[in-house]
Amino acid sequence: MLRVIARGGAGADCQSPTALWYDLENPDEAEEAEVEASLRVDVPTPAERAAFEESARYYEEGDTLHLTATLLGRREEGRFVSGPVTFILTNGKLVTVRHISPRAFEIGQGRASARIGSAQTGADVLLALVEGAAERLADLLAEVTTDANTLSQRVFDEADTIDLRIALRDLGKLGALAALAHDSLSSLQRLLVYARASQKKYAFDPARLSALARDVNELERIAEAVQPRHSYLQDAMLGLINAQQTNVLKALSLATIAFVPPTLIASIFGMNFEAMSWFEHDWGPWIGFALMIIAPAALFAIAKWRRWF
Repeated sequence: MLRVIARGGAGADCQSPTALWYDLENPDEAEEAEVEASLRVDVPTPAERAAFEESARYYEEGDTLHLTATLLGRREEGRFVSGPVTFILTNGKLVTVRHISPRAFEIGQGRASARIGSAQTGADVLLALVEGAAERLADLLAEVTTDANTLSQRVFDEADTIDLRIALRDLGKLGALAALAHDSLSSLQRLLVYARASQKKYAFDPARLSALARDVNELERIAEAVQPRHSYLQDAMLGLINAQQTNVLKALSLATIAFVPPTLIASIFGMNFEAMSWFEHDWGPWIGFALMIIAPAALFAIAKWRRWF
């Protein structure tokens, strides 16, 4: 899908002189060719973008600046996915190529739309999109932190019965989301470093670019701080699960102490050898019953003395 935005945030066509932003979402060959013919730029194909090495994500080609960042978007089922988004800045216009749907690219109401509507150059649109992506990542990290704290309180609250396996799965999802956010912030930080090196040539606002770089750097530090907390909580959950399994094994051990000795004694008394004549006496069964009680009681006493439970 090709979407062209003019100054002021209104829609336009590729040939419009006021066209400022060319947004290619899951483009086909015809749409790519139309943008390439209008702006005389080379739009990378999905295979080319997937093959980009880290060092090839940020480069200049003539008077065109190519920047590729990893952003987060949602699928139809609501799960977050990450994917590369390429920003191509040429002749004061911006081309974006993507196969995900970041919220920063949704034009409607809100701060992101206001910033894009007030943009005068493609560099302004690029900064507006990066600011929107950074704000969304900040909200995401705040949600992950809140959910992790809530989960931690439920896990360590003795009055709250919680299935630790489900809690561990939920924590894994939060950790994966925090890792995706960290990767995205790292790529945005590198993008901004490269943009600052070319800010005069491509008319980036220096003050705005510097402030955005500081915000992204701080968010990256927050994302790095979240991951050790998730690891600690994961280790604590695994420890609690191990303690539960140990209690189960302890119960099975007690059951073994209670029933194995009587079973062995009953098996002995059930033998029909002629030499075991004393089993035929009237007092024989009572001896067997007494041994069935004394044997497990003695084993319980030994286990208690040795502090096995």
